[in-house]
Amino acid sequence: MGQSPREAPLLEIRSLRHEYRQPDGSRLRVLRLDSLRAFRGEALAVAGPSGSGKTTLLHILAALVQPSEGEVLFDGRSLRASHPSSARWRALSVGYVFQDVNLLPDFSVLENLLIAGEISGVPRAAAQERALSLLRRLGLEGRRHNRPAKLSLGERQRAAVARAVLHAPPLVLADEPTASLDAENARAVTDLLLELCGESRSLLIAATHDEAVKKRFPRLVELNKLAELNKEGRIVP
Repeated sequence: MGQSPREAPLLEIRSLRHEYRQPDGSRLRVLRLDSLRAFRGEALAVAGPSGSGKTTLLHILAALVQPSEGEVLFDGRSLRASHPSSARWRALSVGYVFQDVNLLPDFSVLENLLIAGEISGVPRAAAQERALSLLRRLGLEGRRHNRPAKLSLGERQRAAVARAVLHAPPLVLADEPTASLDAENARAVTDLLLELCGESRSLLIAATHDEAVKKRFPRLVELNKLAELNKEGRIVP
């Protein structure tokens, strides 16, 4: 995986900062990332202690949160969470694997994938073909009519991976995708993400604290936990 010598980055981060204002007026700084350039087909892991901003970074990259400072460029264009087109862009361009899986509980595995395909604008017949192919590869074909509650945790996470990559988005974000899995299932889910994103040349960015997962990714971004500031801008002891 990787970029050709003349290829422009798919994603570029410049002087990114984010903080949350607390009820008492203090500010909680949760993210600082000065620069990052990432290309189609790359896979990078984002690591750091709890509170270092891993999930916040993924939310910013998905245009769910507007950063306090800095800029994120996707394919040369600035991302703006508040822009009216951001939801449509997200549906077409981003696949998201949530830490808590977040499958729709009242629908079967196959229906979850088809709903995602409809939101992403994939024609029904193509979505059905792609969904069945993915479920077959992920060992879930025989479970396609089951609702999430009838699946094991590993099966639910594999279904979430299938849903995220159904429309072969250019950007796939995974938030602690192996956090609740045993070592065997964690390896399987990591392998699937790397394999499927490599095939579609999607840029894969995964937030993780798992040392075994970090070692599987060619690139690693380490985030540091930042200080909480009071309303005068001084560090809270």
